Amino acid sequence: MLISTEWITTRLQSLTAKKKLVVAYSGGLDSHVLLHLLANIPSTQKIQVRAIHVDHGLQSIAKQWPQHCLTVCKHLSIKCEIVRLNLSILEGESLEAVAREARYHAFSQHLQQNELLVTAHHQDDQAETVLIQLFRGAGINGLAAMPLINAFAASQHLRPLLDQSHDAVMQYAQQHGLDFIEDPSNQDQRFDRNFLRHAILPRLKNRWKSISKVLMRVAQHQAEAKHLLAEYLQQDLPRLAGKVGGTLSIKKLKQLSSPRCKAVIRYFLDEKGFLAPSEKKLQHILSDVLRAQPSAVPCVQWQGVEVRRYQDDFYAIPPLMVHNTQQIICWEVKHPLRLPQLQRILKVDQLDAINSLLETNQTVEVRFRQGGERMYQVQRKCTQRLKKIFQEKQLPPWERDRTPLIYINNKLVLVLWG
Repeated sequence: MLISTEWITTRLQSLTAKKKLVVAYSGGLDSHVLLHLLANIPSTQKIQVRAIHVDHGLQSIAKQWPQHCLTVCKHLSIKCEIVRLNLSILEGESLEAVAREARYHAFSQHLQQNELLVTAHHQDDQAETVLIQLFRGAGINGLAAMPLINAFAASQHLRPLLDQSHDAVMQYAQQHGLDFIEDPSNQDQRFDRNFLRHAILPRLKNRWKSISKVLMRVAQHQAEAKHLLAEYLQQDLPRLAGKVGGTLSIKKLKQLSSPRCKAVIRYFLDEKGFLAPSEKKLQHILSDVLRAQPSAVPCVQWQGVEVRRYQDDFYAIPPLMVHNTQQIICWEVKHPLRLPQLQRILKVDQLDAINSLLETNQTVEVRFRQGGERMYQVQRKCTQRLKKIFQEKQLPPWERDRTPLIYINNKLVLVLWG
C-alpha cells in the first residue's frame, strides 16, 4: 500500500490510542515525510503533533539545520522545539552510539505528559539493523531489531513507517515536493550503517530484490521468539528468587542448564532496565559469580550495571558512586537530609526509635563505618559490635560502608537501614 494520509491515519489507529505525538525531526528525508504525513491528518482525528529537533553540535554545517526545521514546521503549522547538546566524542568512543544515546536521552527529557515519541525508521533501516546485529554475533534480542512500538521513558516509542521501503518514502517526498536536508555524514562509509547502506545492501538487492522485506521478516520471527521466551522466563523468575527481594538464588541458577541459566540472567537484567551483557561478560558471570565460593564477593560490571554476589543471592545493581566514608554530616533533624552520593534521603521519622534522645539534642551526626564500632542493643540489653549486627542482618559487604550511622554525643545510637 502506498504511503498516504489515509494510510498513516489507519496505521496510527491500529497501533496506539494516544493522540499527542512528538516527531523526532532531523530535517532529513525520512523524518520530513513522517512530519508531513502527520501534519495532514484530518482535524477530526484530534491528533496533536509537535516536533523536536536535536542539534548534536558535532558538525559546523548542522548549525543551519535548526532554522530549516523551524521554517518547515511553521509552514506545516506545527510547533518545533530545538534542543542543543554540544557533544564531544572521547577517543575510542563510537560517534554513532554516543550521538544516539544523547539524542534519545534528550527526547526522554522533553516528552510531556501523555505524549508518544514517533520516529521515521523504515524497512531499509530495519534491514541494516538486522545485518549490524548479525555481524556483532547477536542473539534473539539483537536480531529482533526495532519493534513497531515499545516502551520509552514513561511513555512509548512508535515507528509507523517500519514496513515501508526507502523507495516508497522517497516517492512520497517527490510527490509532495518536500525540501529536506542532505546530511553529508550519511555518505561516510567509515560508519557501519553507512557502509551497509551504500556498499552492501545495493549489491544484495541486485541479487535478491526483496532482501529488505526478507530481513524484516527475520526480525519479526526473532521478535516472536523473544516474546515466547519471555513468557517462559517470566514464569521461571519467581521460582528462582533469592532470599533478598530483587535477587536470584545462586544455588537454583546453578541447577539450570547453561543455555537456560544464561537466558534467565539476560531476562533478569532486562527486567531491571540494564543493558544486556556481551557474551564475554556473561561467561564471566557464570565463572566468576556463580562458581565463586560462598564467602567471596565477586563483581562483574559493564555500562550502567554491576552484577554481584553475597552468600546465595545474585544481585544486579547500578554502579556504586564514589563515597567518602570519612565524612561527618551534621543533621538538623527538623528537615530531611539528602545524601546525593548514596542516592538517599534520610527522613525525620526514621529517627522515631530514638525520640527520647532527641528531646535534648536537636542535632545529630551522620557517620559511616570505620571499623570497630559498637552499639547498645535495646532489645537484647547489651552492646554488640557493628560488624556482628551487619552480619546478622545479612547486609551485603558493599552496603556496609554506605549505611548511615546516627551518633549523638559521640555515641552510636542508631543504624539507618536502606
